[in-house]
Amino acid sequence: MIMGDRPPAAVFVLSQATPLRGMERAAADTVAALQADGLDVALHALVEHPRPGRAGRLLDLAASFAAARRLVRRSGPPLVLVGIWVGLRVLPFRRPSDRDVIAWEHSLTRERRAALRSFDAVARLVLPLYARRARGVVAVSAAVAGALAEQPGVAERVVVVPNPVVERPPAAAGPREPQPGPDRAAGPRLLCVGGLEPLKNPELALEALALLPAAHLDVAGGGARLPVLRQLAERLGVADRVTWHGHTDRVPSLLEACDALVHTSRSETFGYALLEAAAAHRPVVAVATEQARHLVPTLVPGTTTTADAAALAAAVRAVLSSPPTAAELAAADAARAAAFGREALLAGWRAVLS
Repeated sequence: MIMGDRPPAAVFVLSQATPLRGMERAAADTVAALQADGLDVALHALVEHPRPGRAGRLLDLAASFAAARRLVRRSGPPLVLVGIWVGLRVLPFRRPSDRDVIAWEHSLTRERRAALRSFDAVARLVLPLYARRARGVVAVSAAVAGALAEQPGVAERVVVVPNPVVERPPAAAGPREPQPGPDRAAGPRLLCVGGLEPLKNPELALEALALLPAAHLDVAGGGARLPVLRQLAERLGVADRVTWHGHTDRVPSLLEACDALVHTSRSETFGYALLEAAAAHRPVVAVATEQARHLVPTLVPGTTTTADAAALAAAVRAVLSSPPTAAELAAADAARAAAFGREALLAGWRAVLS
């Protein structure tokens, strides 16, 4: 539990305290911004430190339901449920009439529901609870809001409040050349950021790399499927042109060294990787998910394409041969500042919590 001595105005409930990735990172950054603005909010994790292995995950699952039951049955400030998985744990339990619940949805898209049966099953359980038991529902993007709006009883209560985005200082604006390093390839260097899971579709990046014989691919992300992906790289004949970095905090330096970000995810709820590339003034080539189409090219310079290796490779060639201009980068910087600035974040959450 991450709280002070006073009862806070709202408690943001995480499924786990570590590691801070994705929605947990967004929650921590949001709470920090609200606290800095004088709002008395706090974080609460159902599980502090996840245990390793399958048995550990099962123990953590049971512990998280027990912790959710204890939390929700007490009177207190509103609970902001960070993601559908926290909703699954908290919303089935009855709570005192004076304890409000606000759902903050990070994961739901039409594409994700279509791609993952297990996720769709969870959504079918939780979304009716959003409709019946949540005072309000916050979506991190228009793509998430659109998927939420398909649930009867939710559409009229959905508001979009974007996640906090840390931007580069204005003094650093302007196009920048990739930074050379001891492992800098002779040809273009591409970067793929994300977990090595089916939804992120890293196979597509490897298949496109096979059609780009001069390029090198850096992969920042880890997961249990790494051995399978290494085997695929061997079969495609690109193993010597791929560097696997695993989960790493070196993404900023990898962005500095790359010529373009390749984003192959089948679903995108917010687009941290895309926005980080834009902040580093690196063009992106992204599969045309609903959220990617919202971001690219107005807020994120680059292009979108279909989930096909030949189309992706062609889009990479086009972006490398005609990268964004300084004017396009500056326009995107200004658009992101307006869309994701601190003022929008604070105003949005103050309205939700009032």
